[in-house]
Amino acid sequence: MEKKEKESYFYLITIAYDGSDFVGWAKQPQQFTVQGYIEKILNKIFKINQFTQQKINILAASRTDKGVHALNQKFTFRLPFFLSCQKLKRILVKSLQEYILVKSVRQVKKKFHPIKSVSKKEYRYYMNTGKYNLFAKKYCWEYNLLLDTKKLNNILTIFQGKHDFFNFSFCRQKDQDKTVTIRTIEKIRCWKREELLIISINARGFLRYQIRAMIGESIKCYEGKQTIKKLQEKLNYPQKKSLKYQTLAPASGLYLYKITYGKVKNFLIEKNV
Repeated sequence: MEKKEKESYFYLITIAYDGSDFVGWAKQPQQFTVQGYIEKILNKIFKINQFTQQKINILAASRTDKGVHALNQKFTFRLPFFLSCQKLKRILVKSLQEYILVKSVRQVKKKFHPIKSVSKKEYRYYMNTGKYNLFAKKYCWEYNLLLDTKKLNNILTIFQGKHDFFNFSFCRQKDQDKTVTIRTIEKIRCWKREELLIISINARGFLRYQIRAMIGESIKCYEGKQTIKKLQEKLNYPQKKSLKYQTLAPASGLYLYKITYGKVKNFLIEKNV
């Protein structure tokens, strides 16, 4: 007689957090990370491992680095028992509120995947072009110089479309053979809101440090420290080590702004709360 699989219930959670509180999303030994903090709290609340010898593990839509903020991060996890979205949200809001803002809770089908089901991610980068603000330095790039949006947009459009972003990403030597570095930038543009310059980048997925490298190298180009031709070469010749990025924009200005799922209604069981 076949052993019946235990029933599981899957939930999609939308959260926001201040990246300066953490050393990044991914769990690391002896480090305060977003994933580590959430999993510790969830396992403490539900004490599932006392009965099943299993721990709650969460899977995020996007792995943010140290200092990078999130306005709409998504993650999933499963429970061996049912909770309504309303009740689960109340529990999570109360339990995580010291460091995490819980924005919504949805029950989803097992086939839903927080990464593979993504149709688009939008990151935004914020630069202060006005006077230095001591209290904003964790939340933007304190550039403190005027920037011409037309000139910068002309540089940024180089990245639009499908390219090999090897030279604009970080990948450990041991992982290089199995890492696909081709990505498609659907849209990239900048605009100003008073003294704040905002750069929006849309794609289905990004590589580690990719956005910060793109912005850092673009500003380097804007300042005349490298030519547009040189920037273009870094895209055109991805395996040339001498063309690897040299400048990263500070993590403090980068925000995971929005994650969009295609045909999300097909994956929903219980409505958003």
